[in-house]
Amino acid sequence: MTIKKSPKVLVAGPTFDGMEYCHEKFINRLKNLSYDNYDVLLVDNSESNEFFKKLKKESGIKAIRLQLENISNINRIVRSRNRILNYAIMNFYDYVLMMDVDVIPPVDVVERLLAHKKDIVSGIYYNVFMVDRKKKICPVAWKGFSDEEFEEIRSQVSSEFVTSPDHLRRHLSPEEANGGELQEVLIPSCGCMLLNRDVFKKIQYGVLDVPDGFSTTDDIYFCRKAREAGFKLYCDTGLQCEHLLNGKFQRNGDEWVHPLHR
Repeated sequence: MTIKKSPKVLVAGPTFDGMEYCHEKFINRLKNLSYDNYDVLLVDNSESNEFFKKLKKESGIKAIRLQLENISNINRIVRSRNRILNYAIMNFYDYVLMMDVDVIPPVDVVERLLAHKKDIVSGIYYNVFMVDRKKKICPVAWKGFSDEEFEEIRSQVSSEFVTSPDHLRRHLSPEEANGGELQEVLIPSCGCMLLNRDVFKKIQYGVLDVPDGFSTTDDIYFCRKAREAGFKLYCDTGLQCEHLLNGKFQRNGDEWVHPLHR
């Protein structure tokens, strides 16, 4: 009898020396995931070689050094993430679990995300955002607006960049973020996002070309290109992760809190 092997998964993320504060907890978690067929890869884009030497010596996992000079931080991240995707393609991985190194997933993250059988699906975590000129903890996951909602909002703004509902988004509401259900989203929690090989063979990370005064990220670019290619994106709101912004996000009962709100 032939025993079917579990899908081959690459758990990976970009890093640099500024993230050293969370590396021990992150690496220990990735080394001890409960899934039975995965490898770990970190891509270091620090300006100097010192952190990479320490990473290779202490982590005991595979690391790649990208020597990038005279480019922006966002482009360092883009090239690091694309290096991960290319490595996964060349080494015949079925999935990539794309991580941020300050996000600590549950030990069974791979099994739980695979179980949804989606091309793109994430866990969920939180961050501090400016909302109505106040700092607020919100889920790092966004939904879009209906056509009717978009037209109402569009009539109140003046921008050549805002031309479709895909250009506007809202955070998941507290009810949506804590519902414990799988949600179709515009942008999931991309620092803990499982990608099927069909996705990363077609889509690479980049930066949107936006007008002055607007900002964008590699995650926004990737998600938009994925949607344009016909992929749907999902967030498992029951798969809650820690977000170690300088090691400070902690669970308090059923909520994630930050010292800002203690």
